[in-house]
Amino acid sequence: MTIAAPIVLRYFDCRGRAQFVRHYLACREFPHTDERIALSPGFEAWQAIRNDRSVVGPFHKLPVLHWGELTVAETSVIYSFLQRATGDEALLSEAENLRHAMLFSSLCSEVMTPIGILIWADRALPGIDVGAYAKGVLARLRGHFGSLDRTLEEWEWQRTAAQRPVMLADCLLWEEIDVARHVFGEHLQLHEFAMLSRVYREGQGREVFEGLVAAHPASITGRGLVSETEALAKIRELIAV
Repeated sequence: MTIAAPIVLRYFDCRGRAQFVRHYLACREFPHTDERIALSPGFEAWQAIRNDRSVVGPFHKLPVLHWGELTVAETSVIYSFLQRATGDEALLSEAENLRHAMLFSSLCSEVMTPIGILIWADRALPGIDVGAYAKGVLARLRGHFGSLDRTLEEWEWQRTAAQRPVMLADCLLWEEIDVARHVFGEHLQLHEFAMLSRVYREGQGREVFEGLVAAHPASITGRGLVSETEALAKIRELIAV
């Protein structure tokens, strides 16, 4: 599909809530600008733009998608907008659209958000037992991965995905599996989840996703690469105790 409107995706220089959109725009070869706001301890680059509503949208938050003259804010709204604007919604049946939306919501609430909170836990939750908290997050994540594995098998996700273009739900699914593996390392064995393992290692778009991550190494959250790497090492160490 040819997109006439200029596309700009603006987000911090981390993976966070926008990496799956980067995967999608790149995989579908939609011409776009991936504008990344530099991270620093004082968030100076963000402070410089945060009051400019034309840049950061109506809620002064990122990510923001500029689609021609339209400004689209909020991750879930960006997802819904792109599904319609790119024609993907029309390619799916009503039942399939519901499945994609449910998968998107589940990945955001049960994988992306808990992992983001965990990475910041030592700073954002004073006095918390990070090791106990991390073990709890991992246990809930493994349980949710079990549910996802069964559901995607029942939905025949791999078979149906092969019959259509790569879509946003595919991108978010791969991204959150990759993030979980990166965060928990050896403590999360993907081979225990047969369908998730196949999607991650064999799914359409995988080479593009891997290429983007490799070409621009970035932290998962706004902690920045060095600080986050140290935090993740500590989390894995505490889980092992």
